[in-house]
Amino acid sequence: MALAKIKYQQLFLTVDTPGQEVILDAETDKLYSTVTGLNTLVYNPYAKFSFIQLHIGGLEILPENFEITRIEFRQNVPFGYEYLTLNEPAMGSKIRIRYIDKNGLTYPYTISFSFRLENVEPADSGRV
Repeated sequence: MALAKIKYQQLFLTVDTPGQEVILDAETDKLYSTVTGLNTLVYNPYAKFSFIQLHIGGLEILPENFEITRIEFRQNVPFGYEYLTLNEPAMGSKIRIRYIDKNGLTYPYTISFSFRLENVEPADSGRV
């Protein structure tokens, strides 16, 4: 049985206290070749201006103090349609997320990171 061409890999991070810095280390699924997108869902409306930094495979994708609201899932948009477009190697690449809370007001809260992984074929080049 063949693998699905697209997989959504979710990672969760929990913030327990005001101003907390949380670091999440993970790796992408080894069976998929490319990270083609990222989206977040913050389960606390007051935390939308908190900061994120993202590295995939040792490369900085989002710089220090990047506002998470810029990649947050918007209301009334079907799942899978609003993703920050990426084109980074997957196949077990290390993911490092550094999150700094800013004015969350209510604690604890959770953030969901959804990575779109694909097995991109040579004929698909230019589509990503």
